[in-house]
Amino acid sequence: MNGKSRESFYQILGVQPNASQEVLDAAYRRLVRLHTGEYLDDAALVAGPEPSDPFLARVDQAYRQLSDPLKRWAHDDEVQEAQLLSLTEEELELARKRFEPSDAWLSHQRRENGFLYIRVGWAMDFTFIRDAVHAAIPESARAYNPRLNEWRIDAKYEDELAAIFSNFKRADAQTPPPQVGPTYPRPAFRPTTHRARQPWKGWPFLIIGGLIVATVGALLFPNTRVASVTAQATTTAMALLDSYEPLESNFPTATPTLTPILIFSGTLRYPSVNLRKWPGTEAPVLRLLSGDETYQVIGRLEDSSWYVVAAGDEIGWMAAWPIEVDKEPTRLPVYTGGQILPATLPTPTAVVSESE
Repeated sequence: MNGKSRESFYQILGVQPNASQEVLDAAYRRLVRLHTGEYLDDAALVAGPEPSDPFLARVDQAYRQLSDPLKRWAHDDEVQEAQLLSLTEEELELARKRFEPSDAWLSHQRRENGFLYIRVGWAMDFTFIRDAVHAAIPESARAYNPRLNEWRIDAKYEDELAAIFSNFKRADAQTPPPQVGPTYPRPAFRPTTHRARQPWKGWPFLIIGGLIVATVGALLFPNTRVASVTAQATTTAMALLDSYEPLESNFPTATPTLTPILIFSGTLRYPSVNLRKWPGTEAPVLRLLSGDETYQVIGRLEDSSWYVVAAGDEIGWMAAWPIEVDKEPTRLPVYTGGQILPATLPTPTAVVSESE
C-alpha cells in the first residue's frame, strides 16, 4: 500500500487480514480465472500473469507481497499505522506492541507420511526463528520449499517445534468432535416397480408330452408307422431330455427394488467452494466451484452434512452448509463416504414436479 492509494492488498484479493496461504492461493487463482477464464496450474501460479494487463499486475503484486512473510508483516504494519494516524507517538508504540506478539506462531500445520509440514505465520525476528529451527533439527530431518514458504520436518521432532512455536499442535492433542447438521424426517417414497418379462418355462413338459403322444400312437397304430422311424423319434426325444439343463432364469426370482435417482439444482452461498474426492476437509480437492454457476445435486450422506454434486465432468462431495438446494434434500439417495460415485451424471428414474 502506498500514499496514493488507501486500498490494501487484502482488499485487492478480497480476503481477511488473517487469511492463510491456502486462502491467498485460492483467491489469486479465482481472480485470474474470472478475468481471463483460465485455470492456473502450479507453474503458472509461480510465474504470474502477463504484466501488460493493469488489473492482473495489481492482483499479482498483492499476491506476491502477502505470500512473503516479511513483506506481509511490513504491509500489515503500514495498514496498522494508517489506521492509527490520529494517535500520539506513545499511543502508536503501545498499539504496535499489542499488535505484534512476542512469541512465534504457525499459520499452517499438517501431518503426512511421517512428516510435519509447517509455515511460519509470525515472529519478531524471522532470522532468529530460522536459526532456532536449524539448531534444534538436523539437516537430514528438515527441508524448505521456498515457493510455498513451507518446512518439511521429521515427525519425531515435534517436541522441538512445540518449544519454538506457541500454537504448535501435538499428535496427541484432543480435537473437537465434528459438528453434525440437523436431520429431518425422511418422506415416504415408494419407487416404481418395473416387471421384467419372464421366459416361457413349459419346454420340458412339451417335450415329455410329445414323447408320450408318440409312444401311445406307436402302440395304437403299429401298422401305420415304420419301426426305424419310431426308434429314431424316441432316441431323439430322450437325447433332448438328457441334454436339457435348467437355466437360472427358469427358477422364480425376487423382483429387485430399485432405488430412485433424483437430481436437484443447487446454488452456492459463497463466491467459491471446493469440490472434494470424499466427504471431509482433509479430502483432495477435485476443482474449485464458482458461485456464478448452478450445479446438480444427486446424493447426500445419511445425516445430510455432505452432498454429492456434479460439476461438468466432475462428480464429488461438497459440505452442505455452503450450498442451497432448490428442493427438499432429504429426498436424495443416500451415499456412504467410501462408496464409489458415478463416473457420469445418472439419468433420473423419478421426476419431482414443481408443486412438490
